[in-house]
Amino acid sequence: MLLQRQALGLGARRALILSHPGQLCRPWSRGPTSPVVPVAAAQSSRAAVISTVAPPAPTPAAAPASAAAAEFSQRFQILSVPEQFRQNRQKLCREFLGGGLLYLEAGEAPPRNGSDVMHRHRSDSYFVYITGVELPGYAALLDPENGHFTLLAPRLPEEAAYWVGAVPTLEQLQEKYGADRVCYADELKGLLAARDSPTLHALPATAEKLGAKVPAGCRVLTDLLPATLDRCRAVKSDAEVGCLLAASVASGAAHMDMWRACRPGLREYQLEAVFSLSSRCRGAPSLGYPSIVGSGPNAAIMHYEAADGVVEPGHLVLVDAGAEWRCYTADISRTFPALGRFEGAARDLYGTVLAAQYAALATLATPPPSGTGNGASLQDADRAARVVLLEGLREMGLVRSDAGGGSWLEAALEVKLDRVFMPHGIGHHLGLDVHDVSETGPVPKGPVQPGHVLTVEPGAYLIPPLLARAMADPRVAPFVNFDVAGALIRSGMGGVRIEDNVLVLSEALPGVTAAGLQGRLYNLTVAAGVVKEMAGVEEVMRQEWRPEAAIMC
Repeated sequence: MLLQRQALGLGARRALILSHPGQLCRPWSRGPTSPVVPVAAAQSSRAAVISTVAPPAPTPAAAPASAAAAEFSQRFQILSVPEQFRQNRQKLCREFLGGGLLYLEAGEAPPRNGSDVMHRHRSDSYFVYITGVELPGYAALLDPENGHFTLLAPRLPEEAAYWVGAVPTLEQLQEKYGADRVCYADELKGLLAARDSPTLHALPATAEKLGAKVPAGCRVLTDLLPATLDRCRAVKSDAEVGCLLAASVASGAAHMDMWRACRPGLREYQLEAVFSLSSRCRGAPSLGYPSIVGSGPNAAIMHYEAADGVVEPGHLVLVDAGAEWRCYTADISRTFPALGRFEGAARDLYGTVLAAQYAALATLATPPPSGTGNGASLQDADRAARVVLLEGLREMGLVRSDAGGGSWLEAALEVKLDRVFMPHGIGHHLGLDVHDVSETGPVPKGPVQPGHVLTVEPGAYLIPPLLARAMADPRVAPFVNFDVAGALIRSGMGGVRIEDNVLVLSEALPGVTAAGLQGRLYNLTVAAGVVKEMAGVEEVMRQEWRPEAAIMC
């Protein structure tokens, strides 16, 4: 999902309903307007621009041939909830340098409408990071000196058992979450009063609400905990990567189910419903962020959420969607043709964006020079993608190379021509939040570090407001062929985005073959089996969509 730099009032989200559920729940064919094309024939007519940046050599998931391969194949195992979040707490305790206790809250389900209709609860990510608790009203106390973890549970009335379900006992909570002690949340003041001159470290939003919850004389500080948590969360453990990989498997399968289900005449929200059904049935019960499903011109709206457009025969459909597993979210974008075949300008634009992604991935995958420890930054990958993007747009006729003379490419980058077609960055941190945290914010600054999980998501779009602004800018206008851009917009072309989620490794693993491995990168999206080559997308789209396949998972 693109990093949104400015709040957009997109309005209320349309409910996920199917106007004709029977149409989506049976196998079907796209009909004579979408003939089946052999994979070999599809590959032979690829856009020429892709030849400038070759995809990484495939790494088949063969049986481990060495100790290193065997170790890697078992590296990202799913741990039990108590063990995974115990590791997170231990990491936080090692990193935290202040005295006192750490206090975090899960939060409450926000109201939706009326007096008692609530949105589905999703615990605060910082709280989940140290507890694994996904329930509302809970809190946690953590002593960084000895790692002692106290879980604070809401004291629910007896009738809660028949309104919202069985209420777990304190003993059951202790066993489930691995707490050293479980108390009721209304006992917090007494727990703190039993300590001499207690100091509590909290997040700013939590500290504002503590008030009468803490005893007189308790110091509440907010200057140390946020930065320490951000630093811890930026570098993922193998167990966290295991959760992200599980989210990628469920989300990737749901993406490909959308391709199988797609046909002209559907509404975007019907495809969105396919993603929700498929990912939930595969064990990822919640979305990590509102899905973006934009067909045709709607693909040119970066954070499009209305999802009420109609899929038409010549459209490319852009989907940016990810589901959560244990609150860790995938963030995958794919673009596919409504009729199941990439043709003409759609094929060229897709090939250009795919080549740009290969360039960005190759930049990040290159190990740092020996002895330096300084590898590529996300900014380096961004520039590599933009260079390839402009070259591809020039071959399509959208960009003119005669405007800047012999050094047109540098001149185009200087005036930010690339921002007309790709107004967003190449990626961001990913984890418990879709735009995850670090000491430098959601985008890493400087060389990427081992343990970073990042998105790599180049795109190219035909955005009328940006083209109008370019036309009015005498520095940019000479580089753009507005006649070609206008014709593509009138044809219904919106844009293309391709997004993978990658883990930065400490080093390349020679001799280890596994799907998704490329240099010092482990591509979780590729490892999850989500294809992106045009022939592969077309092959999946020729398959029947069978909802029961997801339900049986």
